[in-house]
Amino acid sequence: MLPVSTNSQNETESLSNKIALATLLVSLFIAIVGIAFVIPFLPILAVDYGANGFELGLIMASFSISMAITQPIVGLFSDRHGRKLFLLAGLAIYSLTGFAYVLSSSVIDMSLIRLIQGVGGGLVFAVSMAYVGDLAPAEHEGRYMGMYNVAMFGGFGCGPLIGGILKDAFGMNASFIGMGVLGAMAFVSILLFLPESRTTNNSEEQQESIGSAFAGILSEARMVGIFIIRLAVMFSMVPSFIFLPILLTDVMQASATQIGLVITSRTMVTAALQYPFGWVADRYNRILLTISSLCGMSIVVSLLGLSQELWHAFILFTLLGVMEAIFQPTNSAMILEGGRSHGMGTTMGIFNMAMSIGMFIGSLGAGVLIDAFGMQAGFMIVASVVLCSTFVSWPLIRVPLSQMK
Repeated sequence: MLPVSTNSQNETESLSNKIALATLLVSLFIAIVGIAFVIPFLPILAVDYGANGFELGLIMASFSISMAITQPIVGLFSDRHGRKLFLLAGLAIYSLTGFAYVLSSSVIDMSLIRLIQGVGGGLVFAVSMAYVGDLAPAEHEGRYMGMYNVAMFGGFGCGPLIGGILKDAFGMNASFIGMGVLGAMAFVSILLFLPESRTTNNSEEQQESIGSAFAGILSEARMVGIFIIRLAVMFSMVPSFIFLPILLTDVMQASATQIGLVITSRTMVTAALQYPFGWVADRYNRILLTISSLCGMSIVVSLLGLSQELWHAFILFTLLGVMEAIFQPTNSAMILEGGRSHGMGTTMGIFNMAMSIGMFIGSLGAGVLIDAFGMQAGFMIVASVVLCSTFVSWPLIRVPLSQMK
């Protein structure tokens, strides 16, 4: 009778995990759709307030710097105290900042709101990824992160198009209010239906400080390589998110709906291919998949500044979506492997911090580059930096797990 009881218990736990995963991913999708309502149009609004390239970069950088500081701290505390409370706090901040945008009237207002919103981002992204890592079985990391990224990129894909329609029909404030409402809906869903999740680390590991965790993770060659890669990816992604809407508006005279459509083409392709490439990442060489996708991103980003027609941007953004679909589940699966040793929340927080640092550097750096050299040269310089980072990290991520110290 014991095997039957054990099997029954395992089936119950499996069903419970699936329900928790579904609740988390649906709620995350709802929240991100709202967040993505406004992302493509914040640069345009900032320009209307008189922002130059550097100030525009500063608005975006204010989000990334607060998120970079928040994520490793929250990741560590969520390993010790559970994840749900931190996730709820992040969603509450996202909802409130959505409504706060309605009251903004200057570059300073927008920068302060983005700074606060970055704290919410640090809470939501580090903790939700760690939650998925808690649920992912060994050798299924790619598929689980693929499902997580479907929710992420699906939300970012639907949001700009819907937000563009709202803006064209009812004005910018409709997009901001929509962000606040959807954030509140996700908050209620998590509050009522998501069970708590805690890691199973021993007490000694749970008392590890952020500094010790950081040193431990980055003492491993592969983790250093992944850290560099994640920083470089966001360094390349930020210019496309910040400056492409301006390029589409100034050069191509695109409407808000058309801008949303171009951005949606990228993110929906990424979302649609996440699970298939997650499956590929669980079966084939993750290192080769990572390096090839990064080289592809560099090529596409270098061409974005040369776009002159709307269809050019549409095709390039679609190709960028394919490259991201290869990269995201593959790279995230490699991080989950390390997360089992160092604490899932702590590891996710530290590696998401790398992305936030990349966003910060990319936001300010791209603004300075484009002010100094123009749109075309700015994109090419960013792509060159990413390509160089790829080849620096290649020998590091090839170090087998069994050789790490």
